[in-house]
Amino acid sequence: MTRKTLLAVLAAATLVAGCGVQPTGVVPAGPGPSIRATTGPAVAGGLTLYFVSEGRVIPVTRPSEGFISAEGAITLLMKGPTEREAAQGLTTFIPPEVGRVEVYSGQPGTMVLPFTARKLSSQALNQLVCTAMAASPSTGQGPVAPGMNLTSPEGDLHYQGCKSG
Repeated sequence: MTRKTLLAVLAAATLVAGCGVQPTGVVPAGPGPSIRATTGPAVAGGLTLYFVSEGRVIPVTRPSEGFISAEGAITLLMKGPTEREAAQGLTTFIPPEVGRVEVYSGQPGTMVLPFTARKLSSQALNQLVCTAMAASPSTGQGPVAPGMNLTSPEGDLHYQGCKSG
């Protein structure tokens, strides 16, 4: 390396090193990011339910112990948000008189409602489908369907995707 080249490299290094950025200590910025899965019977000690916030269906993870079936998750969903969740603006569009909902696995899974799906709003259907899908165990056999078939005692069949966020 020639003397000119060496001086140019040293001059550039000096400029870069002295760019004016001062070192700082640790700046508190809240908890770090976390990855939250929304499928499977137990999500790291939690169960994902879907509530409504500002018209959108969003996931909420609650602590849980052990396996909770899709029907169990829907039962919790139908009880509505906790006081803390409600204070954060979460609500449910599922009417309290929905009754027993049955969920069967498959590709796609099937949810049996106690009445026709047309009685529920699109947000309520999304809450039910997304919660059931989050609580249903994944078989790991190929792609998972993005929704479920909904049926009722009248025999009508309707496909509903999980649209959240």
